[in-house]
This record gives sequence, structure tokens and C-alpha cells, in this order.
Amino acid sequence: MVYLIRIFYNLILFFAVILFVPVWYFLNAKKGYKVGLLERFVLRTKKLDYQPVWIHCASTGEINTALPIIEYIKSKEKVLLTVFSPRAYNFAVNNLKDIPVMFLPFDFGFLIKRFLKVYNPKLLIIEEAEFWFNLIYHTSKKIPVISINTKLPKNINSIYYRETLKRFSFFIVRTHEDKQLLKSIVKEDKIAVCGNLKLLSKINLKQIKLDKKDKKVILAGSTHHPEEEILIKVFKQIKEIYPNTCLIIAPRHIERVNDIIHIVKNYNLSYSLRSKTDTLDSDVYIVDTLGELSSLYKYGDVIFVGGTFSKVGGHNIFEPILTGKKVIIGKNYFKIKDLVLQAQKMGAVVVVEDQNQLKNAILDLLKDSELNVDIEQIKTDIYNCYKKELEKWI
Repeated sequence: MVYLIRIFYNLILFFAVILFVPVWYFLNAKKGYKVGLLERFVLRTKKLDYQPVWIHCASTGEINTALPIIEYIKSKEKVLLTVFSPRAYNFAVNNLKDIPVMFLPFDFGFLIKRFLKVYNPKLLIIEEAEFWFNLIYHTSKKIPVISINTKLPKNINSIYYRETLKRFSFFIVRTHEDKQLLKSIVKEDKIAVCGNLKLLSKINLKQIKLDKKDKKVILAGSTHHPEEEILIKVFKQIKEIYPNTCLIIAPRHIERVNDIIHIVKNYNLSYSLRSKTDTLDSDVYIVDTLGELSSLYKYGDVIFVGGTFSKVGGHNIFEPILTGKKVIIGKNYFKIKDLVLQAQKMGAVVVVEDQNQLKNAILDLLKDSELNVDIEQIKTDIYNCYKKELEKWI
């Protein structure tokens, strides 16, 4: 069975590389990103005079999530980091200057075996959901392979995933639900539950100014159509009860700012733009700048995280939670279900079904939105759990 999977997988991979890599290369080169084809074919290598712990993170987000673990392992062992996306490579090279960074080879068996021969790692640690078949198959024959902050696929019981997952030496998963799913594939003693590493993420807060003018602030982050209009309708109703209230809207895509302005005008509300003022003198304050949302969350008395009324599936709810606030989301949170489960256990998230429930949730949190849990202790417990489990391997 494994032999057939390998043949079928390698055929698909071969045609994917032939058909899509040229287009992918062109699109990234056009944006100014290094694609690293020579590294991906292991034709360009770096000489290391040590046997590293190999850590793989696909994206910039995964690197940020894994940073506390990378720093911990770096304090004990030499580290080699591989990434998949060109943006992640740029981020890692610029922010992890004391760690060699390489592109992950394309997932052909002969390339993985060459990579293992060149760098001779003692251990592979994979962040989240990078279940490349040849990477796991060939590496697990040589060294232990560990999955951290494991993000399990929906079709976990497919032949592909069953054959891939059972080759891991150990899993450190986020929830007990994840453990139950994995137990049908691997032995229970190969699974530890430590919580979500995203709770350890360091938010790169900027020192930004916002004069609230003593107003109560409803802050909606990462919004999509039609969420802005829903929020504005609810805001008008709430403003009748609490006149000294302001709505801040930070759309996921700032190119939609003009659309939002049009909606605000239709409801006869005043508006101002973040790029023009740092004072809340209007009804609706629209964030038309990039990279400030994380730093703005601390100013919100009530937080709504978007992509959850629209069918996008949700965005990071832990950024506002880490500022000590409860968050409100809609029912479409399928992309962040694991984050929501963790947040629900902390009493940190309110899920609403419709506009009326949204209004009631905002009214409740305007009275008190502070979390009644010790976030720092939760973060410490998660970190110590990861340390304890990883100490067995490094």
C-alpha cells in the first residue's frame, strides 16, 4: 500500500512542479521575493560544522507561532530552520539572524535524502500541518520526527494521512479532541496535549496614539463584506442607549475603505480616517493604515473579530484576547475552530448567530469585557508543557 501511495504521490508532485512552479516563480519574482529554486533542488547548500535540530515552519505565521520553541531549542542545541513560502524566508532571514535558514526541498524522495545527507540533522520538528509524504517517510527512517502545535487535517482517516501520521515519533497537540482523533492512528503514548502555541505569540505592538475622548469604543477588526453594514446597523441602535460610543472599523483589505465610507454615509453617520487623525471625534473611525490593528485592540472596550459573519471562516482571535479582552465572533469560524475551542475554555469568546445576538453581546460587554482568567499563567503552563515534552528528545 505504501509503495502505491509513493508512486501515485510522486507522479502528481512531478506534474505539479512542471506545470505550476514556473508560474509560481514568476509571480513571486515579480513581487521581489527570493524563490530559492537551487535550494529547493538541493543544488545550493550551506556548510554546517555541527549536527543541528531541524525545525520546519511553512509560513511567516508559523514562524511567529513557533518562536518561543525555536528560542528554547536554540538555548540547548544548534538549529537549522527550513521554510516553504518566499515571504517566510525573507522574514526569517531578517529576524533570526543567528540561525541558518533554508528553503524546504521539493518533496521528492531523492531530494529529501540528499538534504538529510548534507545537513545530517539529529531531529526534525514540524510546526502545525506540514504533512509532506516524502519528507516524513524518508526522514523518519533516519531520525525522530516530532509534530508540534499539530493541526490535524479534516480527512485524517484517508490512506495518505494515516500512512503519513503514523510515521511521526511524537505529537504535541492543542486539544484533547485532537488527541482523541489521533488515537485511532497512533498509540496514545505518542501524544501529549499542551495547548495552542498561538497563546505564546509575541504581539509586535507599536507605540501608537489614539485619543478616545472618553468614549466607549466598539472595535471591529479584520472585517469583510457584509460585516461592516451589520455592525453599523447595530451601532446605530446601541448609540441610542450609549450616545458617547464610537465604532472603529479595521477592514481586512484597506482597498475596501471607500465602500465602507459609502455605507457610513448611507446611515447618516459621521466618519474619520486613521490616516488623517488620531482622535475619535466622529461616529465611525475607519482604519485605513496597515500594521496597526494589533496595537489598536487595547483601545477597544468591546472587540469583534471579522470573517465570522461572512463565510471567510475567521481570523486570529488571540491577538485581542492577549490584551485581556473577551471577543465576539459570528458563527462562521470554521478556519479557527481550534482557537475558538481554546478561547471558550477560557471564557474569552462569545459566539453570536445573528444581528440581534450581536447587539445583546455588545451591550453585555460594554458593561464588562475584561477576562477573569490569568492569561500569563495559562501561557506559562503551555510553555512549560512544551519544554517538558521536548526535553525528552533534545
